[in-house]
Amino acid sequence: ADLERIGRIGVSFVDKEEYYDPNNAMDYATSSGYREEAIITQNVDGLHQKSGSRKITNLHGRNDRLRCMSCGSFECRHSFQDNLDVLNKEWVDNVLKESSNGANDEENLRADGDAYVEKEDFSDVIVPDCGSCNSGFVKPDVVFFGDSVPRHRVERCYAAVDAADGILCIGSSLAVHSAYRFVNAAAKQGIPIGILNVG
Repeated sequence: ADLERIGRIGVSFVDKEEYYDPNNAMDYATSSGYREEAIITQNVDGLHQKSGSRKITNLHGRNDRLRCMSCGSFECRHSFQDNLDVLNKEWVDNVLKESSNGANDEENLRADGDAYVEKEDFSDVIVPDCGSCNSGFVKPDVVFFGDSVPRHRVERCYAAVDAADGILCIGSSLAVHSAYRFVNAAAKQGIPIGILNVG
């Protein structure tokens, strides 16, 4: 409650000398004039970037880009999808024709954004190689269930927690260890934690 009252949670605010360590005069003297925040997100949709937020660690990666499993280069998922559509135009047209017979789009779409496809033979689908090395297999740059979060991201998140004077968790059940561990680390350090959830 004290952090909320003085505006130290969730907002940038003009500094005051009393917000800083009284035993370290340089703490206030070297301030930029505003507190900074870091965002650690489990979302893969890139909406934090689209909203203009900065200093974001995408813990589970980003769904708008692909990563080559051979050379590690990135490419735009939308461009890849366009290329996939061009290379497989006949296959896509057939699937669209089959799926439109008697069913509307709402019946074919699933809650996870996928579409129901009746066709089960994918052997004639052409999947393009990596655009950089021309031989690698690309996949969305996300951490799938069973995968591990890359070590450099984990270290970056721990560094953000170590530098924090408060943690605000929004919209997370904290049931997944990959994010829970950072809240747990903050608790062990005595860093104040706020949780904002529905229900």
